[in-house]
Amino acid sequence: MEKISGGEAVFAAACSTCHQPNGVGVRGAVPPLNDPAFMEPAVLTAVILRGVEGPIRVGRETFDGAMPGFAGQLTDQDIANVASYVRRTWGGADAGVDPGAVARARAQAAGAGPWRGGRDLTRVSPALLPQPAWSGPAPLPVDGAVLALINEGRGEALACSSCHGPQGQGGDPIPRLAGLPADYIAAQLDAFAAGRRRNDQMSGVARALGPTERRALADYYSRLAAPSTATPSLDGDRALGERLALRGDWSRDIPACFACHGPSGFGGGPRLPALAAQHPGYTAAQLSAWASGQRTGDPGGLMGEVAGRLSEQDRRAIADYLAGLPSSPATVPRNRR
Repeated sequence: MEKISGGEAVFAAACSTCHQPNGVGVRGAVPPLNDPAFMEPAVLTAVILRGVEGPIRVGRETFDGAMPGFAGQLTDQDIANVASYVRRTWGGADAGVDPGAVARARAQAAGAGPWRGGRDLTRVSPALLPQPAWSGPAPLPVDGAVLALINEGRGEALACSSCHGPQGQGGDPIPRLAGLPADYIAAQLDAFAAGRRRNDQMSGVARALGPTERRALADYYSRLAAPSTATPSLDGDRALGERLALRGDWSRDIPACFACHGPSGFGGGPRLPALAAQHPGYTAAQLSAWASGQRTGDPGGLMGEVAGRLSEQDRRAIADYLAGLPSSPATVPRNRR
């Protein structure tokens, strides 16, 4: 029973936000967890380690979304636990998954990106056939003027890509923008332009853009999917960071980060950004800014209150933990069939 209990906790923290607590998934986007072919230990392990991008066929339905890999977030024992829990809860299997087999699969997957749809996964198990082919992400329709702002800039509006990278992936301490909610990005640009949020460079950029341009840039970055380039770098206690992110510390009136920002740190709505895969220097700096009152404007003043209760050790721990999480899935459908 220890493995099932451990697996249930991992599932609640890392999987239930997409697959739902009852494992039924989301029609068209996230598959249910009851297909026997996908319940095989090798397949489950492969998917959890590397994730899947592109269409997969589960039962009689095709799902086209993106699942992040959890190799950087979960240990071999974590993956064995959650795979065993899924198999026993929805797959009707008696046998669990061996952590040693997970370790061997991890070594084989080192350096590999996500599986390219169900057809790619058939290399793990031909029993998954038939599967649709992956044809790559559909190009994002972007106005030429928006691309010019991103890649060339205009006057005080420096090229966005010069700091935030060609895919919005950022680089410590410059934040990752890819996949953040459009409403959130637009609100931050508006705040910089109005002086409600302070940063000399970003304030100049935002003031040089009109409201329509700021919204167009926000829409563009919200639709990007880019691999994470964040790495823990602050010598933070990642176990402490995980506890604070998942459970908080109610002895100090600190709620869990994921209570607002969503399970797995993938975001909690249009005004609550994803925290997963954000660069740790940026995250720690923002927590300090909230704590000192330099940054304001959060609903009900909650971020300021919570950040003020965090120690410097807490902030570094949370920032390093979040940096090691997989990036949130793409926010727009791709390759719908």
